[in-house]
Amino acid sequence: MKFIDTHCHPYLIKTKDENECIQNFTKAGGEFFVSIWVDIETSNTSIKLANKYDFGRSSIWIHPCDVYDFDVAESIKYLEELYLKNKDKVVAIWETGLDYYWMEKDADKLISSIKDNEKKDALKTKYIAEKKELQKIFFRAQILLAKTYNLPLIIHNRDAKHDVLDVLKQENYQNFIMHCFAEDLGFAEKCLGFAPNCMISFSWIVTFKNAKAIQETAQKIPLKNIIIETDSPYLTPTPHRGKEENEPAFTQFVLKKIQELRSENPEEVESQILENSKKIFKIS
Repeated sequence: MKFIDTHCHPYLIKTKDENECIQNFTKAGGEFFVSIWVDIETSNTSIKLANKYDFGRSSIWIHPCDVYDFDVAESIKYLEELYLKNKDKVVAIWETGLDYYWMEKDADKLISSIKDNEKKDALKTKYIAEKKELQKIFFRAQILLAKTYNLPLIIHNRDAKHDVLDVLKQENYQNFIMHCFAEDLGFAEKCLGFAPNCMISFSWIVTFKNAKAIQETAQKIPLKNIIIETDSPYLTPTPHRGKEENEPAFTQFVLKKIQELRSENPEEVESQILENSKKIFKIS
């Protein structure tokens, strides 16, 4: 079995030694991994890890939940400098996109002490609109950076799928990956209708018994549009869920599940997904 973990955080694994995890990965059939940093502070950690191994790669990004702490122009300048210093290892812009999950809760906390309901509603609406707009500004700026260097975008989408796709269409950028896909077949088809060569990345979620919509998507979209990931140490897949931290070697379980779901020969599924991963990241 051969595969690429297109999204992982090996440096965050606490219960296992880094060398052990990398050895497990290669023994299981891992050919390359893409190490993703979780914030500005860990950017160099991730890139150093990628530089440590011939088969390591990394990415650059500003997460949508972090944009409120940064200046957009300074951030993009920092990302560009980081990319130019590490062009042989940085293969994508990640984790960009939109995340609306916390906005309602954050807004409710902000206005909890206000008694006037009309005023509360107005402030909540204004707060959420401003937060969404700032995320979109950073998203568009990172799309422009991706265009400049022809890098794929790895898209983070949480409760924002329609706005994510609208921004991509408005900016007319089709070189992207839908990370940790957790939507239904209909949304996947909308993505592919706009960008026929984009990638839908499946993670641990596809192994769950109740993930019927995601499994249907993995079963029915074209095989040429599928890649796989762990998002380790998070989101441990079945059969290790609840027992230990996720690690890059567990990409094999995501691959096996997709092989079960597809009608093609399992070897064809393995080969095509490996080819897709190399193609999107320009790995030879």
